[in-house]
Amino acid sequence: MEEGRPSTTAIVTATWRAAHLLVDGEPKILEDSLALGLSGATDEATFRAHYEALLAEFSRRLDPELAPVLFRSMRAVVTMRSRYVEDELSKAIERGVTQYVILGAGLDSFAYRRRDLADRVQVFEIDHPASQQWKRGRLRELQVALPPNLTFLPLDFERQTLTAGLRAGGYRLDAPGFFSWLGVIPFLTEEAIFGTLKEVAALAPGSEMVFDYVLPEALLDEESRRIVAVGKESSAARGEPWLSLFEPVNFAAQVKTLGFTEVWNFGAEEANLRYFAGRTDGLRIPNAECLMKTRVGGVG
Repeated sequence: MEEGRPSTTAIVTATWRAAHLLVDGEPKILEDSLALGLSGATDEATFRAHYEALLAEFSRRLDPELAPVLFRSMRAVVTMRSRYVEDELSKAIERGVTQYVILGAGLDSFAYRRRDLADRVQVFEIDHPASQQWKRGRLRELQVALPPNLTFLPLDFERQTLTAGLRAGGYRLDAPGFFSWLGVIPFLTEEAIFGTLKEVAALAPGSEMVFDYVLPEALLDEESRRIVAVGKESSAARGEPWLSLFEPVNFAAQVKTLGFTEVWNFGAEEANLRYFAGRTDGLRIPNAECLMKTRVGGVG
């Protein structure tokens, strides 16, 4: 990560979300109207030019057939996983959960888009201090006011535990919360992954968490295998190598031993049926992507 800037992964994620609104058909999986500005683009024309240049570059590096499939798959993955989280969060809010924690928030825009929930849920964005500093500056440039229900929690996991950071930031440890952790697990060691999950599993009953992970190569179809290979190569080239991949059944069993009472996998087949059925633009996620939802104790 460059000093004073978010990770490259955070910028790329915002770019995919912005591209979804401009490139893909209706209905939109996620209406993220702030993604373009948060990606660093100055206007739509500049963004489109950059996006087309990036697609042309990947077409030259890979092949003219794979590059569009790769770009379409990444738009689908990034928008679907956020949509799933927000759908599940809505259910949690209806059950009375009033705390939402976004781990590795990056350039997530939920708190700024969903001001209608300002009096119902407190949002905590947890990220590296350098990333949060850049994001707050970018929001000022875009003239996006910070919502009253948002708390930035700068946290360096090498120096402070998640629980200590939550306590210091005003999170109520005696009340349930909803946690999202997207686009992070592949870049972490298993020790770091299970350490964070164990902390969440020790929180108040009724707490829930959604995170995504990538399947190992042996479980992928040919198209997904090629997409994953490109993703791993690109991440390694920008200094953010993939470290951890998981098989769903074994991973769920491991996660449950940490203290979660319920664990659900939400894989590509189910996601494509729920969010992409009947589309005419070919948008769908590859079978490499999987989400997991966990719950602590009762329903809150």
